[in-house]
Amino acid sequence: MKNAIMMSLLFLMAGMSGCLGDNDNPIQTDPEPAIESMWHNYSDSYQFNNYAPMGMGNSTQVTMNQTNMSVIVEVNMSGIFHEPLLWNQGSVNVSILDDNETVLWTNQTSDGQSNYTLVVSDNYSYNGNITLRVQSDGSDNATDGQVADWYVVRYDVWCEWRLV
Repeated sequence: MKNAIMMSLLFLMAGMSGCLGDNDNPIQTDPEPAIESMWHNYSDSYQFNNYAPMGMGNSTQVTMNQTNMSVIVEVNMSGIFHEPLLWNQGSVNVSILDDNETVLWTNQTSDGQSNYTLVVSDNYSYNGNITLRVQSDGSDNATDGQVADWYVVRYDVWCEWRLV
């Protein structure tokens, strides 16, 4: 009888020995790449205080120091430019350029407010930096009772990249 119990235990232990070691090679999954992002805010404004027409400009380099990015730029333009009797109405021109000075987007306005969204890249393929450029001309005639020409440009630059 002792032999029967010992044999039963021996068979039971031999049958269970395979169950304990089945998971020696667990399934390995690639981790999801971590995503980093950065937000840049820039503003540019000017109010002309001269009687004769005058130009004003500004260029801002946005350095991102990353590769394979998705980049979106939101632009909010506001301005009022009166129409003087002796010369043309002023305006503000906003451009977005990439590293090699290729114009990615440009817009010019003389009156009102405009909002634009420019998708530079939404598939993690952009490499480099961008330049935000404002060029404007305007004037002020203190005798006409109108507010001097003015503009305000606001940029919100959002970029995202994957860490590998």
